[in-house]
Amino acid sequence: MVGLAALGGIAARDDKHGGTDRLADAQASTPKQNVSDASMGDDGPESAEGRDEDEWSSDWSSGSGYGRDDRKDDRGKEDRDKDGREHGRVREVPCDPNRLIAAITLANAEQGATLKLAAGCTYSLTTTQSGLGLPPITQQITIKGEKSTIVRAAAAAQFGIFRVDGGGDLRLEDVTVKGGQATLFNQGGGAIFVAPGGTARLKDTHLVDNSTTGVNAGGAIDNRGTTELEKSTVDRNISVVAGGGINNTGLLKLKESRFDSNSAGAAGGAINNFGGTVQGYKVEFKSNRAIGGGGAIATTGGIIDLHDSQVTGNNAVGFGGGIFTAAGARTNLRNVTVANNAAAGGGGGLTNTTASTTTVEDSKIVGNTSNGAGGGGILNTILDSTVTLRNTEVNGNQSTNGGGILNTAILRLTTTKITNNTALAPAPGGAGGILNTGAVTTDPHTVIVGNRPTNCVGNPVPNCFG
Repeated sequence: MVGLAALGGIAARDDKHGGTDRLADAQASTPKQNVSDASMGDDGPESAEGRDEDEWSSDWSSGSGYGRDDRKDDRGKEDRDKDGREHGRVREVPCDPNRLIAAITLANAEQGATLKLAAGCTYSLTTTQSGLGLPPITQQITIKGEKSTIVRAAAAAQFGIFRVDGGGDLRLEDVTVKGGQATLFNQGGGAIFVAPGGTARLKDTHLVDNSTTGVNAGGAIDNRGTTELEKSTVDRNISVVAGGGINNTGLLKLKESRFDSNSAGAAGGAINNFGGTVQGYKVEFKSNRAIGGGGAIATTGGIIDLHDSQVTGNNAVGFGGGIFTAAGARTNLRNVTVANNAAAGGGGGLTNTTASTTTVEDSKIVGNTSNGAGGGGILNTILDSTVTLRNTEVNGNQSTNGGGILNTAILRLTTTKITNNTALAPAPGGAGGILNTGAVTTDPHTVIVGNRPTNCVGNPVPNCFG
């Protein structure tokens, strides 16, 4: 298990991009692109009903995300005086990729604008400049679609689609971004690259079939600034290194969004977090895959806060079929279901390792499987790694040993049920509930029963019998 930390995230450094082209230059130098009126877009996930938003979701609404009026600066006030509209200049962009390129170039030159895409249009990009299909975003630019798609043409050279430079603010609404392939050295994100100091805000937006090549990370998004997703989907994206959907070293905020069928060659099938912060509320992770650690999420140093969410049906060839936490990282799960994930190495649901901390409250860890090191539901190992479970159910998990939990470090159980888990190793050595070679504390309300072939094996576990 000494190689567990190596399965974590991939660091990323930023590079500087050149200046912005003027509108005349863009119109003169850009070859004509193909135009299609065919629409494309996966429907986003339905938002959960019937539950009041908790304190965390209130924090979202009061922060920089959607759900509040954007802060207005003096420039914005002047623009509204001219045309009475928010974000100043509002322009309609005909169904022509060259017109979209020209509109972004002009918006950068004029300190921002709102661009309205043609309804149902597919803007098919065929040429690239500096490894991008569109000009870098250097100002506040809102792109509003109406079931509109921005896509790299299938026969075009490989290039990413959006780059947000430091100080830039890209807002996408009701847009599908598809088929981007990031190729620039040290710049991932087939759909969007967000540089330090840049911001991307996506609402009702779909990122599908994007990828990275070489050493890049983040199949759809490489975020080194601030990125927010609301009611959006990240599906079928690929990274040859880490972060099949998103690679994050900055601040990533997710609300009522879905990650489906993304894959990574190393860590984090859906999200790889390397020293950054990820906040998720009502997020669904399903059918994502990583060759290394974290079928859905891998975090190496950094923070994961996930509330009212689902982590189901993900797979890791290494450790942490659902979530992999390493190198002093902190993962906090509240009202989260971690179900039916699998890991060949160990920790079918969760792996917590190398002095990391995972806290799980009011949650379910059910139906996960693992081989290798063991820990069908949870693997907690190496140094003073600590897992705390409060009012949580660990049920129906299976592994070679430690069907529910394999612990070699520190495990704390409060008002928790560990039931009906299975170890394939026979008695007396097989621990269906907890295989413990570390330290475990329990309270009187914790129940460890009905596990096969035995409930606990190894160092004593308080209130565990047979």
